[in-house]
Amino acid sequence: MRAIIVICILAAFASAGNLENLVEDDSLRAKIERNLKDIGENRRILESALEDAEPEIRPGVAFLLGNSPAVNLIAYNKDSLLEEVRLAYKARNRFPWGEEIADQLFFHYVLPNQVSQEPLTYYRKYFLDNLGPILDTIETGSQAAIAVNYWCGERVRFEQTQRQDQGVFHTLSSGYGRCEEMMIVYVSALRAVGIPAREAWTPYWATSDNNHAWTELWADGDWHYAGSCEPKPTLDNAWFNKTARRAAVIMSSAFGVPETDEILYRKREHYAIVNSMPHYVEKPALLIVETGAESTQVYVAVFNFGAIRPIMRQNTGDSTSVDFVMGHGDFIVYAGDKDRFAWAVVHTEFGETTEITLTADKKGTIAKDEFWLRYPVE
Repeated sequence: MRAIIVICILAAFASAGNLENLVEDDSLRAKIERNLKDIGENRRILESALEDAEPEIRPGVAFLLGNSPAVNLIAYNKDSLLEEVRLAYKARNRFPWGEEIADQLFFHYVLPNQVSQEPLTYYRKYFLDNLGPILDTIETGSQAAIAVNYWCGERVRFEQTQRQDQGVFHTLSSGYGRCEEMMIVYVSALRAVGIPAREAWTPYWATSDNNHAWTELWADGDWHYAGSCEPKPTLDNAWFNKTARRAAVIMSSAFGVPETDEILYRKREHYAIVNSMPHYVEKPALLIVETGAESTQVYVAVFNFGAIRPIMRQNTGDSTSVDFVMGHGDFIVYAGDKDRFAWAVVHTEFGETTEITLTADKKGTIAKDEFWLRYPVE
């Protein structure tokens, strides 16, 4: 028994020593050590993947091991993981737009093989084999992204499916999917050819029932949007153009937490949510809510599907106020907890700051009074 304990301790020290030699960044190395701590037998397999990775792709392998959720770390196959990372670097070097992509964009928006909640899928060879010959004569990321969308649009159409997201090949083989599943196919295809891409969505539309998900992609020096598998001859051109300008908020997701000038609405260890409103309107509205209390939840909500639906939430934490970068129109804002409650209907305008005070001091009901929620026509 003592021999087994000694062996385990020695193995742990050896593992830590190997990581120190393989990963220079202290913060990333610490994340890898935390991530691999509780994944059982796959730990040694992934450590071996990092050791066997060629020096030029090792930073990519290290990034994935430091930022992947536990469910992926348990599922990763060593050979497939290394091959996917090699193909990501190969695409970056093969196409001319790869030269424009900084490491931050490459790591967070090209390397990951998972876009949303679909099954982890190894898809890069399939997309490279099919799209590579089409893109070899294209010079810019924008034109390449448009060409990829036409290819995807020939193979996938919209149709409602089950709540759980389908995998990439499931959607391609069936030929249809929900908006989120269409987005997963398009983002996966873009990443496979070295174009940074991410999911974008609005939790609920402010001006009609339902929600929507689509694609944001980085090309020619900036972020753009596109309908997924719904090709148009230009970027930033989709059936929801006007609706997006009237959205209460638009979010996008990042694998890991990027170093960026964008507004990070939410940061967690393995992902971040970006507030993408500045990519759709030149000057979004700013709402500041003062609650007079620390650790108070504050919500912004719209009316959708016959109910008041929260679309953003923040906690005042050590402060007493929070701010929201958002769209324009009338919104329901409420603050408090199960014992305290306050609410108001608030009007916001693009380019303007609106400040309100909500003192959550007693229980109340949001249905006590009648009120209108109005939004600009365009």
